[in-house]
Amino acid sequence: MSKVIKAAGEKHTIKKNKKGEVIVDHAGNKGKYDKINLTKKGGSKTIKQGVKAVKDWHKDNPHKKRKDNG
Repeated sequence: MSKVIKAAGEKHTIKKNKKGEVIVDHAGNKGKYDKINLTKKGGSKTIKQGVKAVKDWHKDNPHKKRKDNG
């Protein structure tokens, strides 16, 4: 099971890997995807906790609009 949310204008997919760790997969710079282990970084044990962690992080660290469109 996975949950897809939109944060900072980009799609984030929160899911569990085979080890049971909560992972967020999102587009990084220039369309490359970046995976972050929310279990190790933030202690998330459920997908619901992972969704909250992503939303909270983006609330505390808003992306600044760049003039170079990228």
